Amino acid sequence: MSEPIFTPAGITPSAEQLAIQTARARHLLIEANAGAAKTTTLALRMAQALQRGAAPRMLLALTYTEPAVQALQAQLRLIGVPEPLLRELRIQTFEQFAGDCLAELEGPGMLQLRQEEELRPYVLEAIAQAQLRPQERHREELAVGGASEALIEGLLKSFAVLKGRLLLEREPLEQALSPALAEELGSDYFTLRVFSAYEMLRRGEETERPLFRFTGDAVYDLARLLLDQDLAEEGGVLAQGLALIVVDEMHDTHRAMFTVLQGLLARNRRAAFVGVGDRDQVIHGQAGAEAGFMGAIFEQEIGPALRLPLSASHRFGVDLAQAAGRLARKPYAAVPGRKTEIRCLPAENARVQARLLAVAAREHLQQQAHQELRILLRRPAQSLLIERELLKLGVPYQLQGLPPFLRRREILLMRGLHASARGVYAGFERDAGLRRDTLAALLLFAGAQVQSDALRGLDAHRAQRQALEAAAAHPGGMQEFIEGQVLRNASGLARPRLEACLALLRGGDLRAWAQGLMAGLEPERLAGAVLVRREDIRQVRDHLEQLLQLALGEEQDLDGFFALLHSLERAQTPRAVGGGGAATRVSLSTIEAAKGLEFDHVLLPHLSRGEFVGEGSADENRNLLYVALTRARQRLSLAFNPQAPSRYLIDAGLIQG
Repeated sequence: MSEPIFTPAGITPSAEQLAIQTARARHLLIEANAGAAKTTTLALRMAQALQRGAAPRMLLALTYTEPAVQALQAQLRLIGVPEPLLRELRIQTFEQFAGDCLAELEGPGMLQLRQEEELRPYVLEAIAQAQLRPQERHREELAVGGASEALIEGLLKSFAVLKGRLLLEREPLEQALSPALAEELGSDYFTLRVFSAYEMLRRGEETERPLFRFTGDAVYDLARLLLDQDLAEEGGVLAQGLALIVVDEMHDTHRAMFTVLQGLLARNRRAAFVGVGDRDQVIHGQAGAEAGFMGAIFEQEIGPALRLPLSASHRFGVDLAQAAGRLARKPYAAVPGRKTEIRCLPAENARVQARLLAVAAREHLQQQAHQELRILLRRPAQSLLIERELLKLGVPYQLQGLPPFLRRREILLMRGLHASARGVYAGFERDAGLRRDTLAALLLFAGAQVQSDALRGLDAHRAQRQALEAAAAHPGGMQEFIEGQVLRNASGLARPRLEACLALLRGGDLRAWAQGLMAGLEPERLAGAVLVRREDIRQVRDHLEQLLQLALGEEQDLDGFFALLHSLERAQTPRAVGGGGAATRVSLSTIEAAKGLEFDHVLLPHLSRGEFVGEGSADENRNLLYVALTRARQRLSLAFNPQAPSRYLIDAGLIQG
């Protein structure tokens, strides 16, 4: 007797989708290509379970983000699942699910912090405890040039990685923290020691539950409990009588999430499991996401799985599908009727390339067939020349996940040092916020803390904030603050480097400044004293290198170049923030910020040999390009030096080798 098949409204499932919808297997892993309707197929599988008689509360869907929750709900509604049933279905992020489980164990009322600012006192206390630890054997590793906002931000990002990967929890209990262990784990000793102190503060030494949780902590805490106790066995909060567990975007899974999934499957042994993802979209390997959670790790730690494909793209045409398949080394198809135009923009250098991109963006705005153009960048520093050319042509644009290049900390450092060296503050007269941000950048890289008798009763954070606001209240306050706070209180490492830069700027020769800046300032050493994450430190160098390229191409003297930056600041602001109209049709972002999205026209620059690289491995670079290519719907434009194209373009068959 054949089972009843759920018939969706509005769509006709493909053969691949129907096979997934009706499959009967304890573990089913769906290897899905980008744009292949992953979420819709998962909705079909859930609707089929309801058709078979499962009660809605017996289904659990887990996702990585809240937008993914909403997308799955939308697809269930689209295919015709009745609203009363839809309201009963449990569709949650891993974090929401873990929080509910912990509330059953600990009781309600957990303090949930939402803003990073709320964590600041705990991070500061953790830094102090780590530095004052009596038995510390590596005290020199804990020196830091000041507890800046950038330092705290970097630490919190690093904490999220440590928690997601369960790095310390997977080490033997007897393993002592050391610089060697930190290097082996891909971290640094300062971060590991502060993280340990921070977690002692957050969890408390004698409390039965933590003092508070922040985003990501619920999954981490539940995973730790599963490692420390046997919650996965008989009884307990994970025993929920489930008939189906599904995970969307499974390629984003990290070790803590996978540990929670293991516990669920171990305690709901009658539940079927369906995970869907694209292993070629793993672009956050350093943050713990791992393709193996859909591959060998799953089979080793959970069990064998039936694997079914979703290979046909509903997003773009066959030519792009074939290119994506060659790049990812897997079969790829497109549904009939889709067409995507692929264009090459040959450019012999970065400045010519930026100009071509700006012209392409202007042309995009002149026609209505395509709506949004997204310029996708491998590294944030690559936006500098592109933004300059967009401004030069008067093309309105917005930034997604990127600050405007003239407001990046290291660019503000240069603007502030130039103003101080030359006594020229004209560009700062109109904007108190610009003055404040510039002084904050100077204070950061100087590794300095505000010293003032009038502010002695305040903690360092409030004292700095009030001093910055007071100094920025009028243009004349900048020079006094730079001399009296920044340079006077600069660290021993920072002072000679800042003085070397000031000497170059006082000379007034743009070419001498451009040629001597990197050697005199040593930006990676300067940034390394106040920032934590290696990625942030290298971005300081990258942004300054791009600034120098911009300076050498503008045909200005030194003062004229910095005056130009001020004029660009005024021109940039209304465009960079967006706000509707034409500005929303052209955007710049990193590739990571575009993951899960799609655009009518995608423009990819810096695809010359040696340019499409970053902090990750070659595989991660390849995955990033795969993600970028597969965001396009109607047009894909590729910019590169035809004399030295990226090997990835040749591998994808987009150009001839």
